[in-house]
Amino acid sequence: MASRAQPEHHIQVAIVARLRGSFDAIVAAVPNGGRRGKREAVELRAEGVEPGHPDLIAYGRDGRVLLFEVKAAGGSLSAAQRRLIPNLRERGFPVAVVRDVEGAVQAMREAGFGPRRGPAPEPATEF
Repeated sequence: MASRAQPEHHIQVAIVARLRGSFDAIVAAVPNGGRRGKREAVELRAEGVEPGHPDLIAYGRDGRVLLFEVKAAGGSLSAAQRRLIPNLRERGFPVAVVRDVEGAVQAMREAGFGPRRGPAPEPATEF
């Protein structure tokens, strides 16, 4: 059985591929979502996992940064996201809530990210 997060997973994978291939940015995921047991949740919280943190971070040049919360069609922000996203924005960090690749591309352009310089990086295979 597919999990509820699968539609968002596929959207996020497509967004990461497009942004990495099109923009001069380092795009990183924050693996914050998913169901966990109580012990694992306590351990991750102690390590710094922040409930409601956006899914992706795009790092540009000269300190430019853009955070993305990816939502599938019909998806809504969680209570933790509704608390954290305004807090991040208040501190000067732009957060885009996007539902598709086109929305992410538009947000990157509006945030002033330039086109990729040279070939797209090879995907990492080591974990």
